Amino acid sequence: MHALMQAATCDLAALGNAIPIRYGQQAVENLAKAFGKPLLCANLYEKNGELVKGLEPYKILETTGIKIGVIGITDPMRAYSTFFGLDPKDPTELLPGLIEQVRAIGAQTVILLSHFASKNDIPLAEKVSNIDVILSGHDHQQINPPLEVNSTLIMESGEFGEFLGRLDLILDENTGRVINSRGELIPIVDDISPDQDFLEAVKTQEKQVDTLMSEKIGDILHPINCLSDVECAAGNLLADALLEYVDGAQVAFVINGHWTNGLTEGKVTQRDLYTANRSAGNPARIKLSGKQIKDFLVAALKPENIERKLHPLRGKECGWPHVAGISVSVGAEDPEKLEIMMNGRNIQPFDEFIVAASDLEFSEILGYLPIADEEIEYEVPTILPEVVEAYLKKHTPLMPGTEKRIQFK
Repeated sequence: MHALMQAATCDLAALGNAIPIRYGQQAVENLAKAFGKPLLCANLYEKNGELVKGLEPYKILETTGIKIGVIGITDPMRAYSTFFGLDPKDPTELLPGLIEQVRAIGAQTVILLSHFASKNDIPLAEKVSNIDVILSGHDHQQINPPLEVNSTLIMESGEFGEFLGRLDLILDENTGRVINSRGELIPIVDDISPDQDFLEAVKTQEKQVDTLMSEKIGDILHPINCLSDVECAAGNLLADALLEYVDGAQVAFVINGHWTNGLTEGKVTQRDLYTANRSAGNPARIKLSGKQIKDFLVAALKPENIERKLHPLRGKECGWPHVAGISVSVGAEDPEKLEIMMNGRNIQPFDEFIVAASDLEFSEILGYLPIADEEIEYEVPTILPEVVEAYLKKHTPLMPGTEKRIQFK
């Protein structure tokens, strides 16, 4: 993506969350190299007090004799500290001193390139003065025309490349203050003439991606179906892969919503797998009681939860729960009469087990069995498709299991 931004002649970019949250801060330096220009973020630090490698806090630009200070910030998501050991700073606390620093070295106009979300940028502008413009992102909103908050213009350009945001400023040539402005969201439509240099850059990237994604992972001997409202082979495959991957795990449970679609019989490539399962979930290891496992499954089997759609799943249903290491018998008339079997015996409420799942299964977002991140061991930045990849490579050619692990009686 950053190589394409370079081809589009973008001068500056702020750090988003997709790559560092998915792959860790070590990926950021290569993002900056691919972009070839400053990747701005002033508030994501290592524990040693240094900015994450590849980032710059700000850049001073000069145009028609006016110096413009552009500062980048990103959402200080809790995941950065919990999973990656980073020290994200609150922009509201960080910015006053940084703005003062940027103005002290000559910036007459200050623009904030923000991946902090407009819902946070608006109160930020109310509290922090001396910001001329905030170009907002992260929460996918359309702000058109720009808002004016505490003499700060705030603009955001929607999502998924539907619009190009344009903001024209007339600046006082002596002070750099905004005298007048005009903002608009320009729809990206099919009749816009393509840029040939950019299309060539797209082709170059596609070739590189194609080489990577054509790598064979293994073979499967029967189609792996993916169904939201019943037990399916895809869900069981992910549960099996987690059970084997997580050290010492005796039980695994996972919702089917991590899958987008199933896999066809035959050769499985990186493209096949990473199209079928695009989850950014991380493997999780925790000790749970028999009662906690039951509580999760009771909640996960409620029809309203199976049908519920979540933003982290990109609008897909949470889907049916899937298990490995255990079998489950559910009362047809009373689903809360649920029995869990392991090695031929019923597990009891106070029995304890090492359980494998992902961060989503224990999150407040899902809400079935919320557990604080500090109580869980995560393997970051490993993601669930990589867990399945390791399992397929080990067990190829794979014959998907057909047994029913959750049955109603």
